[in-house]
Amino acid sequence: MPSTRDLLQVISTRRKNMALVGLVGSDTPAEDAARLHELNISALAFAEAGLAMQGAARATRTVPSLCLSRVGDRDGALAARYYGADGVCIDATLPLDDWDRLAKGARTMRMLPLALAEGKEGAEAAAKVGARAVLVRGASAEAVIEAVASLPRALTVVAEVLSADADALRRLVGHVDAAIVPPGVHKSAEFPGLVAEVDP
Repeated sequence: MPSTRDLLQVISTRRKNMALVGLVGSDTPAEDAARLHELNISALAFAEAGLAMQGAARATRTVPSLCLSRVGDRDGALAARYYGADGVCIDATLPLDDWDRLAKGARTMRMLPLALAEGKEGAEAAAKVGARAVLVRGASAEAVIEAVASLPRALTVVAEVLSADADALRRLVGHVDAAIVPPGVHKSAEFPGLVAEVDP
């Protein structure tokens, strides 16, 4: 199974390119994961920990997985790890002691803790808690770009644009290290070309 270091390594592009993280649904997770692996996608993402994540992990073995649901306690982190997550999202706006406790717990489970941020305020909170990686959620590429504009370059930034299309993902290149790709994009015939363009 991939390690925390592997996940951070594959999504830390330093913005020369942009790593693509395929969001896998629950209908055919093993098949989707295998197809994305063949396309050489950087990582997989799942809305929540569960059997879909486990099936995809078994189908690919070497592709790191990120659980996108908000982890609020140790049990949530344990569940994510049990099902195969290599990274979990922890609310960036939690009090510092709570953030530290959950982040340290995730690291002891060999997972990367990503600060989950919604908007500029959440992104700034992620930098303040000392996160090494942040997942910034926004309604548009422009909203995410604005939210991450003042973040330190050393902070690895993953973007999740709700209902993103290929053009929205292209607009993120140069602003973030990685982006979540929804099924509607990665199941399209044009997706291999997008991978070659932004995540070679």
